[in-house]
Amino acid sequence: MKKDSDTPQDLREFLKILEEKGDLALVEGADWNLEIGALNEIMAERKGPALLFDKIKDYPKGYRIATNVLYRDTFQKIAFGMPEKLSNIEAIRYWMDKLKEYVPVPPNIVDSGPILENVLEGSDIDILKFPAPKWHELDGGRYIGTGVSTITKDLNEGWVNVGTYRVMVHDKETLSFYASPGKHAVIMREKYWAQGKDCPVVMCFGQQPLLFGCATLGLPWGVPELDFVGYIQNKPVDVIIGKETGLPIPANSELVIEGFSPPPDKDGRPEGPFGEWTGYYASGKRNEPVIRIKRIYFRNDPIILGQPAVISSINVYPVPLHNAIKLWTDIEKLGLQGIKGLYVHGPGNRIICVISLQQKFLGHARQVATAAGALLVEGACTGRYIITVDDDIDPSNLDEVLWAVCTRSDPETAIHIMPGFLSSPLDPTLPPEKRERGDYTTAKVFINACRPYHWKDSFPPISISSPEIREKAMMKFKDIFEK
Repeated sequence: MKKDSDTPQDLREFLKILEEKGDLALVEGADWNLEIGALNEIMAERKGPALLFDKIKDYPKGYRIATNVLYRDTFQKIAFGMPEKLSNIEAIRYWMDKLKEYVPVPPNIVDSGPILENVLEGSDIDILKFPAPKWHELDGGRYIGTGVSTITKDLNEGWVNVGTYRVMVHDKETLSFYASPGKHAVIMREKYWAQGKDCPVVMCFGQQPLLFGCATLGLPWGVPELDFVGYIQNKPVDVIIGKETGLPIPANSELVIEGFSPPPDKDGRPEGPFGEWTGYYASGKRNEPVIRIKRIYFRNDPIILGQPAVISSINVYPVPLHNAIKLWTDIEKLGLQGIKGLYVHGPGNRIICVISLQQKFLGHARQVATAAGALLVEGACTGRYIITVDDDIDPSNLDEVLWAVCTRSDPETAIHIMPGFLSSPLDPTLPPEKRERGDYTTAKVFINACRPYHWKDSFPPISISSPEIREKAMMKFKDIFEK
């Protein structure tokens, strides 16, 4: 049975673990205007330590921002309560096995917690008291919400969703609430608006890393992320019920706002542009819904989680748990067997899906690829390239995948392009005329990089040393591998 202590219970505990491992650097005196963004970007490119910014320009000591906390696979495994020694493919299998046994562990309602150390309401509300960086030069404003967990509740079904959507600061009591079409929070808020009601919202700007991670997983409709986190860590999440919204507030959070999002025809503000995970300013600047803040909660010396997009460190997480596991599970639910590995590469862990399989019949690879293309529809560019490879290829290793594409796929017969799949306004390839008419669709490319099934047994053999020869040589000359 998994120990509770295996999973950090809040952001501070997680940062303490990184500090003890020598993987946390304190940065004092940085400017919120572009400097924090640049330092985070440089460190992410170098796969360096997590950064904790303090004494930020214009803000008192103790009002902090943590960045670069999840870009290393070891950091992600610590945050998610997984053994660090697991390979990335093993980590995906580890979580897949846990999902098969999923039993909801509802949150535990408590009356007190660290988040209640300070409360601002009425005329004291001022979100500008907290550092919100302008991450890049062309950003349309200051974004306090990049590592944010947004909590909403379905008006009809009553279940609680936790998602991650970008949040820009407008004034001391107003935030933008941008989310791509089709996201659970979008569906939920539109139900309120259809009845002329304001949508209640809670936003956590520094929280348990596992909760933030699960907020990005894209769990099925009706599966509450708080219940899921409780199951993963074998312990319920402690929550306080918000006095304004009635929504659950994770008690160990760092900074939380409660508020309401009115229908856009009642209040909407210009939002963006913002440097997104695609590496572009694709969605431009336009009116978006807002949240009117009714209450602010924060811990003493609060820590905001910053998770802006970084091009050269292109994945939000090194291990694509949020896409790969769900896709692999859904494919198997369809009865498609022979899947030996599945990985998703590219910006946001979304663009390039690689599936290794043991071919069992003619057309098997095409069948699996088509199913994956249909299932990968969450967000911009998701599953734009679907590549199938044989089971001797590690789908997490792009060098091996590229080798298979170059040597096993015949461009005349193995590459197919199919239009009409859902993308999003964040897709930089959408031409202006499609954007204007709200046509957020894209094509997908299917590449069969498996040996041709009908003559795979006659395909030229691979020129590589056998596992036995390699192991014997490594044992004989192990000293050269220990340097």
